Amino acid sequence: MEEKRGLMGRIRQLVHIDIGVVIFFIILIYIFASIILYVTSKKTEVYEVRMGTLSDNAVFRGIALREETIVNSRYTGHVNYYNKETDHIAAGGLAYSVDETGEIADYADANMKAGDFFTDQDLEKFREQSINFVKDFNPDRFYSVYDYKSASSSEAQKISNRMILAGIKNLDSTSIHTVSARESGSIVYSYDNYTGKTFDNLTEKDFDSSACRKVQLQNGQKIKKGSPAYRLVTDVNWSIAILAENVEEARRLKSEEYVEVRFLKNNYTSWAYVEDPEDDKNSRLVNLKFSNSMESFCTDRFIDIEILANEEKGLKIPNSAITVGDFFLVPKEYVFEGSNGHQGVLLRVYTGTGSSSQGTRFIAAVPYSETDDEYYLDNSVLQDGEILERPNSTEQFTLGKKEKLIGVYYINKGYPDFREVKVTMQNSDYSIVESNQLYGLQEYDYIVLHADSIRFNNY
Repeated sequence: MEEKRGLMGRIRQLVHIDIGVVIFFIILIYIFASIILYVTSKKTEVYEVRMGTLSDNAVFRGIALREETIVNSRYTGHVNYYNKETDHIAAGGLAYSVDETGEIADYADANMKAGDFFTDQDLEKFREQSINFVKDFNPDRFYSVYDYKSASSSEAQKISNRMILAGIKNLDSTSIHTVSARESGSIVYSYDNYTGKTFDNLTEKDFDSSACRKVQLQNGQKIKKGSPAYRLVTDVNWSIAILAENVEEARRLKSEEYVEVRFLKNNYTSWAYVEDPEDDKNSRLVNLKFSNSMESFCTDRFIDIEILANEEKGLKIPNSAITVGDFFLVPKEYVFEGSNGHQGVLLRVYTGTGSSSQGTRFIAAVPYSETDDEYYLDNSVLQDGEILERPNSTEQFTLGKKEKLIGVYYINKGYPDFREVKVTMQNSDYSIVESNQLYGLQEYDYIVLHADSIRFNNY
């Protein structure tokens, strides 16, 4: 008897242990399942609506076309320049000199080591430029770096010119030749294989910048007689040729007499005349003509520009937040405010078999938009074919007419609710929508970032 009782006690103890283990494993499985569901489920990301701007500006990399010529050297030897690049040089002005034996370079090196040419005033000028640059630098105006570089190069060129001119005068050598410019223009110390190109002989292949081979001329380098000494731009009028994405875009641009252009290099803006050749209607090439700023860009062959078009201001939202919803159109006289303070309709209720009416029931249905005569009502609380009754009347209306609304999921209240939006401008990423609309959005509202993560009518 005692053995039987002991056996039963061990069985009860074993059963008790097994149940505890089972409960533990059930809880463990539940925890793992919850973690997996959380990790794999699509999160509802939220976006705060803010005011912003959007434009349909187009950015192009264009080819600069100018009246320019390459001037070849009359001598062989080491070339020295006396003008800052892009400076205007008059006809008869000193353009460059050629030192056949290198006497000027030796003279300049000797005096530079002695410190005879780099004066305290020169040092103070460089110091002043550097201090002003550091004090006024703004990352949003990065082009100021180029201004600083240009100013420093100009000062260095002045010191170099002073040394070279002094060397020519002191040495009085027959191997040193000075050369004057034969015509006036802006002097440039580089040239490329695009020099001399015109809009008429451009092709689409020319817009591949890798096809442009630029040669930089250096002060003091050795050149041969007949090789390029400098490039001279002889006209302030110039143009930028651009390649439109398609013929339609090119035609649209050519239909404009003038367009406003922003140069991305320095953020400078200018108006350009749009050339519209009669025999060029099916071409993607567009020529933008300028009468200013030539000196600022005469060293560049490929220039990045932005054509400024319409700009729209309003509530800026991501396109991913925009969705489309179906709504019932219901005459306004069927919608009223119930005793609970909510808007809604009177729904005719029938028996289970539909053979007889059981009266009406108030259904809360908030309008999402309206026309002059109708409201857009949520179809998640109403169904096709249901009958509405007009308040204080026997008139009835059968649900069936639907239309779509463009909108977003408003989430200020902690759950997604549709809000209509009226898009005024859109690009590939964002849209501008009207603000302060009766059924729309306000600034600082929160919306669902990805509308496809919400199942409308089933949230």
